[in-house]
Amino acid sequence: MKAPGVLLKVSILAAAILFVMCGCKSKASTDSAAEADPAKPKVYELADVNKEMKKAGIQLESSPEDLRNFFKAHTDYQVCQDTSYMLVARIQNSKIDPKVHDQYIVAAYSGGKITNLEVGPPEFSVANLPSYCH
Repeated sequence: MKAPGVLLKVSILAAAILFVMCGCKSKASTDSAAEADPAKPKVYELADVNKEMKKAGIQLESSPEDLRNFFKAHTDYQVCQDTSYMLVARIQNSKIDPKVHDQYIVAAYSGGKITNLEVGPPEFSVANLPSYCH
């Protein structure tokens, strides 16, 4: 007599487990689909900017022209100021997500080479970086 009750409980438990697993799988596939959406702009983290610059060969001792060509090829970046002695550029993550910091690239030139290169959000710099970008 207890067997039908046990069978019912096991069936309900199995159905609940199956429901939970399908729900998680469905949510995971939805999340991965959103991440893979090519129409959604990318939010750049510090590591992303460093990786792109490294891949392009931008480093200390690179020429200012190399850096300018990098920004011409990578149109997600906005060059805010480009002079004979420095360049300030940014990736505007805050336009995509207001909670995310913009990433700034600051390069100083001397003798036809990059002598200082900093990448990061504005709070990592002693300069008022947002003032360079209007």
